[in-house]
Amino acid sequence: MLPFTSRLALAATLALGTVVMGSGMARATSLQAAPVLVEMPVGTNASAVTIRNTGATPFDVQIRVFRWVQENGTESFEETDEVAASPPMTTLQPGATYSVRIVRQARAGGPERAYRLLVDQLPDEERQRSGTVALVMRHSIPVFLTPEAASAAQLTFSIERSGNQAFLVAQNSGGRRARLSAASLKTAGGKSISLGSGLLGYVLAGSTMRWRIPGGAAAFAPGQSHSVIATSDQGPVNANARVER
Repeated sequence: MLPFTSRLALAATLALGTVVMGSGMARATSLQAAPVLVEMPVGTNASAVTIRNTGATPFDVQIRVFRWVQENGTESFEETDEVAASPPMTTLQPGATYSVRIVRQARAGGPERAYRLLVDQLPDEERQRSGTVALVMRHSIPVFLTPEAASAAQLTFSIERSGNQAFLVAQNSGGRRARLSAASLKTAGGKSISLGSGLLGYVLAGSTMRWRIPGGAAAFAPGQSHSVIATSDQGPVNANARVER
């Protein structure tokens, strides 16, 4: 497993740009990657991700694959040899497009296995020395090895209190991931609490995730039941969430 600080940095960077600080003028370069998700079902041993330099200068790109793990409501990234990227590094010229191969090296079976493909634009050392701020990009692409017999996601929800904070907990007992977005809570008192209009996150197969609920714990008394409303990749979600503690 990666050191805690490395895991934290990786987990915080799902598809965000990373700023390399310096003084002087800023100069942006652009790294694009597609598709935004890779699924490799049974019988598929390789797939591809296309990367492109839409900027005016060349840059180096590093490509790595990590096992994506969710435990006790949090997620981390672990080193793995089950899936590999080829090549692990390349130089992209302006306007150039390159195909990165994603190769399965693990046998399929059991629940779906999840990984993250990190595509990093590396900072230009010469520009850093000259005092230019280099705006570099990272793309974090989910990769799933999906067995044919993997069952659909099965979600159950609860609410946990911790001090003055409250958390929505989602447990997936199914064999495939669930992707949640546009999530909100309708409390027993009729109040609606939004957890954001965009992506809330994934709950991987056989895993548990939790997210902080805005506004704190005051609206959630132990034993109460509240409604979870969201959109998933399997359709609308409308479920009960009991306050556990």
